[in-house]
Amino acid sequence: MLLTLSPSKINIYLNCHQQYYFEYLDPEIAKIKKQLKKKRVEMEMGSFIHDSLTLFFKNPAEERNWPKMVEILKQVWQGPRGETYGFKTIEQERDFYNQALKMLKWFVKNENLKPDVFALPVSPPGNSFDDYITIPFGENLDLGGKIDRIDKLANGNLEIVDYKTGKEKDDNLQLLMYVFLAEKIFEKRVEKVKYIYLKSGNCPTITPEAEDKEKAKEKIIDIANQIQAEKDWAPHVSKLCDYCDYIAFCPAKK
Repeated sequence: MLLTLSPSKINIYLNCHQQYYFEYLDPEIAKIKKQLKKKRVEMEMGSFIHDSLTLFFKNPAEERNWPKMVEILKQVWQGPRGETYGFKTIEQERDFYNQALKMLKWFVKNENLKPDVFALPVSPPGNSFDDYITIPFGENLDLGGKIDRIDKLANGNLEIVDYKTGKEKDDNLQLLMYVFLAEKIFEKRVEKVKYIYLKSGNCPTITPEAEDKEKAKEKIIDIANQIQAEKDWAPHVSKLCDYCDYIAFCPAKK
């Protein structure tokens, strides 16, 4: 069977094989999946921030300023969102809104607001599946993902930018997967890729060399082989269990 892997799918599998099975393979869970999905306030805030940044860069360069960013966030948030979006109280929602403002203010103050934007998601707010792209990557294997922003450098090569509103990652596999996607789709060399961590202000940048891409390809194929050969789907108990939508069905629930 054809397997499609994205950064999020790989992350779920590496965190917990059982969760991966529930999320993508269990035929019974598939029937009730929508009812099981809970809104997570951190993820909602992250989505609003991503949509705000995308819409911000769709404005002419001379209009990209702090008042415009505030205006866009207000339009995207459309608050108060309330319990429908996971916010328990108006005070909690106000706190997360202020966190979003703080991260976006840092961005406007510290980042280049006039890059030569090559590609942006087409759909915000709210239709991220429209921006999900896939490419063939091997026998019975496709790669998929959604790229936050691609800029064109002065020499014509590309730079990929990925916004992060959570904790910092300790590997670059996600960025290298985006390199494979962008180079295949746009037929241009990706010279730089970087995370922008909006909470900490760190912006680690890598220049993907042939060796880096080869190691990433080997790792992706190895994970794909593990998934295709998996039979046990054993749960991995961790602090992440508290955030799992399928905990009620997990054999390790106790």
